[in-house]
Amino acid sequence: MSLNREGWQKGRWALALFLMVSMTSAAAAQFARKGSSRRGGRVDDADIEDALKPQLLNADTNPTLRYPIGNISGWSVNSLSYGWLDVSQGRIHYSVMQPAGKLNEGFDIPTGEISEVKIEMYLQFHRDKKKFNIFYLPQDRWGSIHSGPGTMAAASQGSLGTGSIYQAIKNFDRVLAMVKPPPTPPPVVAQPLVSPAPEPKPAAPPVIVLSAPLGARADQTLEVNGSPLVIRGVVMDSTGIPVVTINGSPTNMRPQSTQAAEFWSDPLPLQPGGNRIEISASNSAHVEARLVFLVHYTPKAAPPNPRALAKQDIISLLQGGVPNARIAEIIKDRGLKFSPTADDLNDIRGGGGNDELIQAIQEAAPHP
Repeated sequence: MSLNREGWQKGRWALALFLMVSMTSAAAAQFARKGSSRRGGRVDDADIEDALKPQLLNADTNPTLRYPIGNISGWSVNSLSYGWLDVSQGRIHYSVMQPAGKLNEGFDIPTGEISEVKIEMYLQFHRDKKKFNIFYLPQDRWGSIHSGPGTMAAASQGSLGTGSIYQAIKNFDRVLAMVKPPPTPPPVVAQPLVSPAPEPKPAAPPVIVLSAPLGARADQTLEVNGSPLVIRGVVMDSTGIPVVTINGSPTNMRPQSTQAAEFWSDPLPLQPGGNRIEISASNSAHVEARLVFLVHYTPKAAPPNPRALAKQDIISLLQGGVPNARIAEIIKDRGLKFSPTADDLNDIRGGGGNDELIQAIQEAAPHP
């Protein structure tokens, strides 16, 4: 009886999974079927207008259509990544935003190298022998997919967006025409008016956000006891990726999108006391942002030598007949466990210590 129930439950789950895959494939594939119906070699306007409209970046310089997506590199939970797919004229670019361990798994491919573009539950395409599987996934759902059926359900819900990505890759200009506002016609006036030209708005400076060292803030002092120090952060600007320097030296840069990049310094050696750190970011309009903070470096005290000599150790060696010169060598090699006072030195002299030994003790005395 239990075996029959278990078999019935497995069959029920398999049927539900089959229906989910069928419905997801049918919903997403409608865009592939519509995209194949052409009038005079062009996709129907009505078909394109069914697609979800993407975000438009750099409309007047390098028009780019941006979509939030999920990317499947395998069939385990750890094979999923999330980020931004940017489709431009002749190129697609994927920037991974989550998870942190997959930030370097994005791709940048000319559309001329893409083949076999189709929708079968996910948007699939090939480059050489590598296969890609992506699907539209809103940013607020990144990181929420935890299973194979979960990705199927998410792909079904985002089928309109996945279809829009398909149309953007196949017919970029047509999708761009949907989201790019038409140029504003010049106003018609009865008579020409002479008026002073408006003052141009100053360009906004880049934005600098620090991620390391922890606790670093502008115009504040950070206490550290380790050296060297690595500075990390993200810089953002609406005109593109700025140039970043730290204390006048260029930083390492890794773009995260067309308007943001991660930066980090080479290890910076610190001097004991105050160290001024100045981060500068300059955009294409030569507008500069600065972030300055102070790092106060206190080196860690070296751990004492467990074989260092105490005052009584020195007196015992003298009483045991060990020569002063030999005791001085031992002190230079092992150090002292105590900071000798005038009374300590008098006790050692009383035990047989000479001036050479007293000098060795004073030189090896630990600093407070």
